[in-house]
Amino acid sequence: MSQTTYFLNTYNVDWMEATGDDLITPPLTPVSVQLALKAYAMRISIDNQGRLVWWVDFNAIDVEKIKSEVPPKDSLRAMVWYAHYIMYDKNAQENGLVYIENIAYMGMIKMFTIMPMKLSTKLDRLTIGVLPIKMDAVYMLETPKWVNMFVKLMGMFMSEKMKSRIVSLKEWDKVEKLLGKDCVPKGFGKLEGSLEVDSVDEKYFS
Repeated sequence: MSQTTYFLNTYNVDWMEATGDDLITPPLTPVSVQLALKAYAMRISIDNQGRLVWWVDFNAIDVEKIKSEVPPKDSLRAMVWYAHYIMYDKNAQENGLVYIENIAYMGMIKMFTIMPMKLSTKLDRLTIGVLPIKMDAVYMLETPKWVNMFVKLMGMFMSEKMKSRIVSLKEWDKVEKLLGKDCVPKGFGKLEGSLEVDSVDEKYFS
């Protein structure tokens, strides 16, 4: 284990401990997070370069269910479980991670009220500063102006290498050119994906 990986894993443990009993009561199992994961409608696949792709489609997220049926604690537990599944995936470890999201021109207020701000802050710290995963690229589709402005603002604090990995795609067909057609989940945005069941569903929820 490299020194960098050691320290990242240490931060991960510290972050987990800071959540108190939320992640252990009840035990964090696939069944315990199934309802929340279904509401967030996330998918994963492997692209033509062997990288793990994490797909998020804001058009597919069941916002009403998240607000009315999924307590914030359960959202936290689901995201932690899912992120750790990705963290220990062999393809993500060896080849890196691609995060792709269809923002669907969602307004700023709607996006920032899907989950409580306190929960969003916790998850940002987990995904940005804690998980030891190489983020190879971030691709955004149907990006509203406020997101582009936010990315430019954040770019002031990023390295040139990191900024180059965050890309707003204008054409949907570029996704297939960059990642390959076979890895696109069925029903993702305006793509004609063919992936019916991803590895998480196949392993735990089939």
